[in-house]
Amino acid sequence: MDKGPALKGIQRDALLEIGSIGAGHAATALSELVDHKVMINVPTLEITEVHRVPELMGGPETLVAAVFIRVLGDVRGSMLFLVPRESALAMVDLLQGHDLGTTKVVSETDEELLKQTGNILAMAYLNSLTRLTDLVFLPSPPAFAFDMAGAILDSMMAEAGMVAEYAIVVSAEFVHIAGRVNAMLFFLPKPDSLEVILSRLGVE
Repeated sequence: MDKGPALKGIQRDALLEIGSIGAGHAATALSELVDHKVMINVPTLEITEVHRVPELMGGPETLVAAVFIRVLGDVRGSMLFLVPRESALAMVDLLQGHDLGTTKVVSETDEELLKQTGNILAMAYLNSLTRLTDLVFLPSPPAFAFDMAGAILDSMMAEAGMVAEYAIVVSAEFVHIAGRVNAMLFFLPKPDSLEVILSRLGVE
C-alpha cells in the first residue's frame, strides 16, 4: 500500500501524540455517555492516498457504518469514522455492556450510538489539534450512513466538493471488559492544510 507522502519520525510522532491525547478525552466522554468505562487506544497512525481508504476497510464493497463530518475554519477538510459491519455490531455490544455477538442488526438506536461515538472521537481529535496548534476548526453536525465503503467515499467527496489528496489514518482500538473492537478515524485535509498543521506543530 502506498502510504502517501513520507513523514519524518518527529512528524509522525507529533500526529500520533495528537491522536493519543484525543483518544484519552474521547474515552472519558464515551464512558460518561454509556455509563461504564471504555478505553480507546491509538496503536498506529499513517498517511495514505484518499482513494485507498476503502482498501483499509477490506475493499470498496465492504459494508461499513460511517460517520461523516465536514471541517471548516483555519484548516478545511473532512473527518470520516469507519467501522466494518461486523465490528459495528460488536461495538454496539461493547458500548452497551452486552456479550459480543448479542447484536445482530443495527437499529435506529444503535445508529445514533455509533454516530455519537464517531462524533466524540472526531471532536476529541480536533480539540487536541486546536490546543496544540492554536488553529480554529469548525466541525459540522455528524451524518451517519450504512453502505459500501467505496460508495460512501464517492458520495462524501462529491457532496463536500472534496479535493483532499491524502488522509491521516488514526487506528482506534475500543477496549472494555467485554472485549476489543477496532475502528478507523480518517482526517482528510485539503492539500495545503497538512503543511499548515505541521508548521504550527513546529515539525515541518
